[in-house]
Amino acid sequence: MDNKLEMARDKFIEGLSRMGDAFGLNRFVIQLYAFLYLTGKPLSLDEIVEALGVSKGNVSINIRELEKWGAVRNIWIKGSRKDFYQVEPDAKKIFLNKVKSAIQKRTNELSSLMEEFAQILESIDENLDEEEVKIAATYAERLAKLKEMKDMIVSAAEIFSKFA
Repeated sequence: MDNKLEMARDKFIEGLSRMGDAFGLNRFVIQLYAFLYLTGKPLSLDEIVEALGVSKGNVSINIRELEKWGAVRNIWIKGSRKDFYQVEPDAKKIFLNKVKSAIQKRTNELSSLMEEFAQILESIDENLDEEEVKIAATYAERLAKLKEMKDMIVSAAEIFSKFA
């Protein structure tokens, strides 16, 4: 491959992986997707390993993650016994779906935490001194603000998902 083409490819892959990393995504998974995205044709694990200079085990594990995301699919190529992988070319769809699922996961975790926190607050007996009453009121106030924030995030995620 021409050095400038290789340099352009590597810059693209590195840039996307940094962006994915900023969103909390596995850096190598994003690199793998970016490579397959640019290639635009089905590749075997061996071809991917050779092009990226990484272990076959690493590629195999991370390609499975991309399959879970719906970002790549295993395809059959007539005359070959190898597994070939083809990228989902709609990167926007993959990104938005991944962000949406991450938001849903985190808001579900937050809901569980808030529910547990609220139950503990509700179970406090009424024999609190004046300082403890203030602390409990502060906790309840913070919980209410956290609920508002979670509701805002859920609303934003619903709007966001319309673009996916």
